[in-house]
Amino acid sequence: MSRSNIELARGALKAFEQQDLNAIEELCTPDIEFDWSRRLLDPIVTRGYDGLRQFFEEVDAIFDEIVFEVDEILEFGDDVLMVSTGRFRGRTSGVDVTAHGANLWTIRDGKLARFRFYQTKEDALEDLASEGAHVSAGPSTSAT
Repeated sequence: MSRSNIELARGALKAFEQQDLNAIEELCTPDIEFDWSRRLLDPIVTRGYDGLRQFFEEVDAIFDEIVFEVDEILEFGDDVLMVSTGRFRGRTSGVDVTAHGANLWTIRDGKLARFRFYQTKEDALEDLASEGAHVSAGPSTSAT
């Protein structure tokens, strides 16, 4: 039985929390695109497993602990939008940081093919609408 799109996105978020590169690679296509170009600090786009590894190494060097609380999940065909609150602890400083954001996962052939980060849910919905998705309300899924 194949995993649902929402289960795939949740699995990727859990693997990211655990900084488990092997687990996330299993969920992703070999040409996975991680698009962080909309974040405020150090915007970047990585592609493929090599880009994913490089990104994970950078995150691991900065953060000792990462925890996400999913506030809302919306599914639009092959796209899953996760609105969440992230809590990060600096590896060297020990400082805790909280950030809110929206992550848009695109699924292709039962695997995660693209990740896009947005500052807000509204920004992600606007991008989806510009791609032709019907986003007026969208079916909401429980965050738990």
